[in-house]
Amino acid sequence: MKTEQELKREAGGQPRNGDHLLAAELSAEQNMNMLDGIPNNEKPRVNQNYVILESEIVGHKEFVLAQNPNAPQPYVTWERNMQEDERRGEENFYWGKYYCDPEAAEKNFHDRADAEREYLREYRPSLLQSLRKNQEEIARPSVPAEGREKGGAVL
Repeated sequence: MKTEQELKREAGGQPRNGDHLLAAELSAEQNMNMLDGIPNNEKPRVNQNYVILESEIVGHKEFVLAQNPNAPQPYVTWERNMQEDERRGEENFYWGKYYCDPEAAEKNFHDRADAEREYLREYRPSLLQSLRKNQEEIARPSVPAEGREKGGAVL
């Protein structure tokens, strides 16, 4: 078995085929017993025995695509409310849509995220839009209510 310095020395020299991957992994891993061809090992996120393959955050929601090769429908897309999950202290995925076809699952994953983006664009104005609207309301002269004089009582 080679030492860490020997591996780094080999990776630092003229790169041979595959050496660039070793160099990348050597720079990312915490110690030598993590060298396995997968840089920066992290435990995969799992929900209901499905391993999460992709995730996308839109607003305060997260959309995920997950796979369980042993399930009757091995692909699923879920969404979760990140604000609510932060308050509760755990991840709670809901509205699962299950698929046998990986392309259909991936399409649904992107469609769900795109639909949320469109919803936010239509129904939740940006901060800049909200500030402009508030400035317009402030600049508008106030109209006294019918039957009242400005600053006075009903006559």
